[in-house]
Amino acid sequence: MRLLARIAATLTLGLALVATGPRASEAAPGAKAAKTEPTKDKGKKDKGEPKKGAEKERKPKGALSAGAPNKGRLYGGEKLASSKSVEVRGGGHAYGLPDLVRVLRRAAAKVSGKHKGSVLYVGDLSAKNGGALFGHNSHQSGRDADVGFYMVSEKGKHVNPHRFVAFGSDGRPRGGEVVRFDDERNWAFVEALLTDTKTDVRYLFVSAGLRTRLLKYAAKKNVAKELYTKAASVLMSPADADVHDDHFHVRIACPERMKSACVEESYLRGGGGGSAASATNAAGAASKDTKGEPAPKEKAGEAKEEKEAKEAAPPPPVATKAKKDEGGDKDR
Repeated sequence: MRLLARIAATLTLGLALVATGPRASEAAPGAKAAKTEPTKDKGKKDKGEPKKGAEKERKPKGALSAGAPNKGRLYGGEKLASSKSVEVRGGGHAYGLPDLVRVLRRAAAKVSGKHKGSVLYVGDLSAKNGGALFGHNSHQSGRDADVGFYMVSEKGKHVNPHRFVAFGSDGRPRGGEVVRFDDERNWAFVEALLTDTKTDVRYLFVSAGLRTRLLKYAAKKNVAKELYTKAASVLMSPADADVHDDHFHVRIACPERMKSACVEESYLRGGGGGSAASATNAAGAASKDTKGEPAPKEKAGEAKEEKEAKEAAPPPPVATKAKKDEGGDKDR
């Protein structure tokens, strides 16, 4: 009996030790934990999902006009600042391609050089990064600028009302302001833009009446036939766009170095940006309101412009050697 009791006690003690001993999954005190080798995937490593914001838009080096005037972006734009010969409207969007900003400066400097005290009043160019701009259908890619006309007082003195003023074909203001359209300086500005050797000015949108007035003035001054022909081509009055009777809308061509990304003409309305419009349709897309409709104008003014548009253009001048411009062409 004693032998059986001893055997039973031994078995009980053994079972107790087994129950209270370290588990297989736990390391005994002082023992090193076994390293678990990760399963090696012979395929490509899983990089996981990209973090939000990880994929940033790649910005090009230097200035770039990307897309069309009415559906585009501006990279590396330059801000046009006021100077002795340029006044930039307060609160305006004054960014553009350096090519546009500098040709405006050069043209204004030339006019100021020939006519002391002349100041070019400038409205909108583009937003800093381009894109849609309130009140405009174009001005999206850094190639467009709205600039006011040069004006004189009743006594013929240079004046700057610090705003846009609308004029009829007779050179008189539509709103009753005591100023006149200055044929001489406005033509000098057009000539400076069209003869600039560094930047190609593609369009100058202006009302039909003022276009005719400027060309008549050029013919009277016997400007070179080549210059007159170019002016007649570049000065444009789109039938389905804003009347442009209170400012010039300047648009430069795509610089050669940007041809791969820059779209020359505006996209056709409703075309979804698929194909570029012709020059006429491009002009029609300029300076519309955000809904794509022509900006509202006085009915009398619109009727008058339609009548003026039907008038025959003045005959081209006799080819003569153009006088050398004495104005400086240095950037300011």
